[in-house]
Amino acid sequence: MSIAVAKPKYVRERPIPPRKVKIVKEVSELMLKYPTIAIVSIRNVGAPVLHEIRAKLRERGDILKVCKNTLARIAIDKVKDKKPGLEKLKDYLKGENAFIFTTLNPFELYLFLERNKIPREARPGDIAPDDIIVSSGNTGFAPGPILSLFGKLKIPTRIQEGSIWITKDTVVAKKGDVISAELAELLKKLDIKPILSGLEIKVAITDGIVIEREQLKIDVNEYREQLIEAHRNAIQLSIGAPIFIPEAISYIVQRAAREANSLIYNTVLPFKESIEKALAKAELIARKLHEMIGSKLSS
Repeated sequence: MSIAVAKPKYVRERPIPPRKVKIVKEVSELMLKYPTIAIVSIRNVGAPVLHEIRAKLRERGDILKVCKNTLARIAIDKVKDKKPGLEKLKDYLKGENAFIFTTLNPFELYLFLERNKIPREARPGDIAPDDIIVSSGNTGFAPGPILSLFGKLKIPTRIQEGSIWITKDTVVAKKGDVISAELAELLKKLDIKPILSGLEIKVAITDGIVIEREQLKIDVNEYREQLIEAHRNAIQLSIGAPIFIPEAISYIVQRAAREANSLIYNTVLPFKESIEKALAKAELIARKLHEMIGSKLSS
């Protein structure tokens, strides 16, 4: 009885396209070159915003690189042994992402991206980042169907000189409100761009330390006040101790001079610097004593 043996099927692996090989090589080299690496979300970020932020980063010598998650994982695997902690970034490779390679520390990068957000038109469903105000004045629109849009949004208007005028500043959305389709349409017509669009850091790594977005949010003014207070307390401590640091040495000398003068004055030591004050003090005491004795004798 013969048994049929199935012939092995040889599956020919498809070669990796040169373009993808090049991307992996570039990304892995950048990971080794730059001290700080950040993964940023590019979901709902338009090409013009990406282009502008890329240009601003390039001015600093930094790189913004859009890379597929699968290719990014391969790039990380290629160099993870040379850069501790790098493999942890793979946990954040979900959704649409880009990498930023920079010499800034993660906190500086966060502030840089926050300061370089770009205004865009509102879309239905967007969340108002702040109160949205429509200012009073001439809209430049002729009376027509658009009047009903102003009415729906409770924006007071009047017709003057053939144009629609808004009669007073009106808050059309409060911070946190969802922007409706009608409001988005009107804001577009009025050329009001209330939404700031930019890149959101998901995670950053520097010196092997992984820092998530929430940890990067800092109140600059609050930290500035804390630093000023800490500096003030340090100076007071060094004066009181005393500790002879450059920032406090002049205050320490001034304090020592005041204390020396007070000691000389109160002990009536015959020093040139204090003899006049000492004599004046003695005269004052003598007069008061004379007055006291006189009042006693008269009584």
